[in-house]
Amino acid sequence: MFEKLALYCDKSANLIPVSFVLGFYVALVLERWWGQFRTVPAPDGLMVAVAGSVHGADARGRLLRRTLLRYGSLAALLVLRAVSTPVYKRFPTTDHLVQAGE
Repeated sequence: MFEKLALYCDKSANLIPVSFVLGFYVALVLERWWGQFRTVPAPDGLMVAVAGSVHGADARGRLLRRTLLRYGSLAALLVLRAVSTPVYKRFPTTDHLVQAGE
C-alpha cells in the first residue's frame, strides 16, 4: 500500500513543479508579514501633522503640541505592548508607563 502511494506521489509530483508551489508559499508569507508590518502604527505621521498644523510659539501652543504627541506615543506604545513580548516585559502595567513618563 505504501509503495503504491509513493509511486502515485512520484507520478503526481511531475505535474506541478515544486518551484511553482514554493513561489506561492513565499508570496503568501511575505504578504502576511507586510500586512502585519503596515498595521503596526508609527506616530511619525501624526507628529508631522501636529507640528505643521498646531501653531503658536507661546506656552499654550507648545503644551498642546506636546500633549497631542504624548497621546500619539502612548497609543503606539499600547499597540506595541499588545503585540511585542519585549515591550510587554518592559511595561507590564500602566504604573510602569507612568513611571517611565509615557
